[in-house]
Amino acid sequence: MTHPDPRRSGWLVGFLAPMVAPVLLILYALGLPVWAVAAAPLGLLFGVAPLADHLIGRDTRNVPSQAAATIEADPFYRRLMHAIVPSYAVGVIAATAPATSVGFSALEWVAFTVGMGFVHSLLVLVAHELGHARDPLDRRMADLALVLLAYGHFGVEHNLGHHKKVATPEDPASARYNESIYRFALREMPGVFLGALEKEGNRLRRRDLPWLSLRNELLRSWALSLVFLAGLVMVFGAKAVPFFFLHSLVAWFSITMANYTAHYGLLREMVDGRREPCQPKHSWSSSFLFSNLLFFNLQRHADHHANAQRPFQTLSHIEGTPQLPAGIPGLFCMMLVPPVWFRVMNPRLLEAVDHQASRINFRDGFYEVPHSPAPE
Repeated sequence: MTHPDPRRSGWLVGFLAPMVAPVLLILYALGLPVWAVAAAPLGLLFGVAPLADHLIGRDTRNVPSQAAATIEADPFYRRLMHAIVPSYAVGVIAATAPATSVGFSALEWVAFTVGMGFVHSLLVLVAHELGHARDPLDRRMADLALVLLAYGHFGVEHNLGHHKKVATPEDPASARYNESIYRFALREMPGVFLGALEKEGNRLRRRDLPWLSLRNELLRSWALSLVFLAGLVMVFGAKAVPFFFLHSLVAWFSITMANYTAHYGLLREMVDGRREPCQPKHSWSSSFLFSNLLFFNLQRHADHHANAQRPFQTLSHIEGTPQLPAGIPGLFCMMLVPPVWFRVMNPRLLEAVDHQASRINFRDGFYEVPHSPAPE
């Protein structure tokens, strides 16, 4: 009998990312050249993944509405999310091994570490999914996932800040019109960190608890990250420290890049002195099948912001919402060269907002809508 979720078995694609490091370790033992080990992670994400999206194409099918409740209750998806967290732990450990023992040149070491940081950043999407769930166990698994990348502040700011301020100038995670990924990163990365500090401080004060408390979720997460790092140092030596820090920083930047694609230039208008509610028109989405499987439907972002607690397997493609020209891996390639990004995305943005300046989130000091895209 045909399952009502046409992509049910396809979600196993999510295990490809944590498998990269263990497979490379095995291939190295079998004689894979050092340079190939170093180049493989970046090649897979920025070469193979965009090509797979292009060859496989789009998939706009939605699960039948009458089957949505059944699919959401299916334990397969929750077990999948829970199983993938320890698989990433194995992946990070497996990546630390060659980073600390293989005879990489300095350039090869940087390429390998940066590549693995990009690959393992997909773990944050698992934490993102579990962090929106109602079940306390799911939330604890989300916390553990973020520990592996020292990114405990993401969950606090994302759930309490981004979803409230999305598509407004006040949201550090919403990119502005004609803002390059590099300018955005300099605003978003510290903004998310400082926003998490503020929100956790407010939460502790409401409970009459000091900052230095066992109830401080940020300190608890960062402490566990240090414990994890200490374990890596015990096994692999001091060389694990620079690997862990650069690997984690790149993972943070990768999520910044994903945020950049999600709301670029879109603005919730003011209505009676207040921002209008977030609607599907305030998020960019993409329907490329391979990257949607790999990123657990993160690219069906319009539906996610309309229904934040809807699980990934039933998120819908919404017709008439702003659509991206590629999956996330292809978009990553574009945004790293800002003139290319502006040339492709600015006309799409202007069309998505019907050329109405009141619906565009402008960067500071730039308020004129040009007839053609103009890079910074």
